Amino acid sequence: MGASFSKTTVIGGTYDKEYESVKSMFRKNFENGLERDAQLCVYVEGRKVVDLWGSAEGDLTYTGDSLQCVFSSSKAITAIAIASIADKGLLSYSNTIASYFPEFGANSKDTVKLEDILRHESGVANLHTSLNPRDLYVEEIHKGTVGKLIASDHQVFPEHTPREYHNLTGGWIMNEVVRRVTPDKITLGGYIRRELHEKHGLDIHLGLTDKELERTRQLHAMPSTQALLHSIIPNAFGSQVEHNVLVFSKMLDSFKRKFIEVEKRGIPPVFTGMDQGLDPGHMMPLMFNSEEWRRGEHPTGNVHASARALGKLASAMAEGGKTVEGQEILTTSAWELLHGNPVVRQDASMNGCRTEFTQGGVNLFKDYEDDKFGERILKSGRDGFIGWLGIGGSVMQWHPALRIGFGYACTYLTWWDLANVKARKLQKEVKACAKNRQQTKIDENSNTSTLVDK
Repeated sequence: MGASFSKTTVIGGTYDKEYESVKSMFRKNFENGLERDAQLCVYVEGRKVVDLWGSAEGDLTYTGDSLQCVFSSSKAITAIAIASIADKGLLSYSNTIASYFPEFGANSKDTVKLEDILRHESGVANLHTSLNPRDLYVEEIHKGTVGKLIASDHQVFPEHTPREYHNLTGGWIMNEVVRRVTPDKITLGGYIRRELHEKHGLDIHLGLTDKELERTRQLHAMPSTQALLHSIIPNAFGSQVEHNVLVFSKMLDSFKRKFIEVEKRGIPPVFTGMDQGLDPGHMMPLMFNSEEWRRGEHPTGNVHASARALGKLASAMAEGGKTVEGQEILTTSAWELLHGNPVVRQDASMNGCRTEFTQGGVNLFKDYEDDKFGERILKSGRDGFIGWLGIGGSVMQWHPALRIGFGYACTYLTWWDLANVKARKLQKEVKACAKNRQQTKIDENSNTSTLVDK
C-alpha cells in the first residue's frame, strides 16, 4: 500500500485569498505523498500572490529560502542572461558559434549558429566523450578543458527532424562563447551572479560557494520498481505516483527514449565514473547531490535557486523585463530578442512531440488543434506560458497576457515525469484564479460605472 503524510505535512508562507484553491492543491501534493519538500511562488500583475513552501515529513528547517537544483529550468535563466549579453552587442543569435569560438568549426560544425544551439538544432545534443565533473569548475572552464572536447566532437542529427533536445551540451557551448566575448572574460556563472544575484538580489546561482552549499537541500528519488508499483495502487489507497499504470508506462517509455536510447546509440555516460546500469532513482540523487555537480557550471542544467527567485524573475519577464520594484533585468530590445523568431518542430528525443523554441532559447507553450497524447501531457494548462521546466519537477515560466510569473522548485525528483505534471496542474489553477480575479475587477468597474451614471 501507499502512504499518507496528512499528519506530518507542514506548510509555511502566505497567499492571497483569491488563490486559496492553489494553496489547497499544493498542500494535497504533500499529504498524498506526491511531494517531499517543495516551494511555490507566483506573481500576478507584478504582485506576489502565492509564496508557499512545505514538507511532507514535517521538516521545519526547509523554508522558502532553501536552495535546490532546478535542472533544465536553468535553460530559461541562461536564456535571459544570453539575451542581455546579445543586447549589449557582444553576440548575435544569427552568427555562427565558430565566429566567436573558432575551434568549434572543426568537423563541419562551422555553419552552426547560436540560435541553432538555443533551439536544440545544432546536431551536438550529446558529446562522444565523457567529462570529469571537475572539468566544469570555473578554473577549468577558463583553461579551455571542456572547450577542446566540444570543438573536437562531431554532429549527429536525428532522421526526421533537426531538433533533438540538448540536455547539457548547449550550456557548455554557450559558456565557452560567453567567456570569449565578454570584456572581462566572465563565465555564465559569474555573469548570473553579478547581474541577477548581486544586482537584483535574486537567489539564483550557477556554481555554488561554500555558504550556498550549506543552504542546498538533498535531492531524493523513487526507484523505478517502486514507482511502477505505486502506479498500480489506486490514488485513494495512497499511491505516490500521480498516474495510473498505463499513463505511467508511457511516461517511462518517454524517459527511456530521452536518456537510455541515447546510450544504445553508443553515446558514453556524460561523466566519468557514472554507472549506466544504475536505476535512475539511485543514480540521480547520487550524482546530483555531489559537491562536484553543485560547484561546477552546467548553464542549462545545474542552476540552484529558490522558487521565490524563479517566480520573481519570471514575473519580470511577464512584465516586459522589469521587476515589481521597477528594476530593469532586460531592456525592451533584449526582451524582444529573447522571445523572437519561434520555430515549431518535432523533437526526436520527446517521442516526436513538438516544441516551439525561440531564437533566444525559451519555449512558447501553445495548444494546437492536432495535439497528440504526449503534447497534451506536456502542455495542458500551460497555454500562453513561456519558459521551460526541469527534470524532477521544477518550473520557471511566465504568461505575458495574464502577467503571471510562476516558480516551482522541489527536492523529490519524479524523474519519470518529463512534463512536471504537479506543477502543470498548479499553473492551470493559477491561470483560473487570475482570470477570475480579472473578471471580478471588470464586474466591479462595471458596477461602479452604473452607480455613477445613476
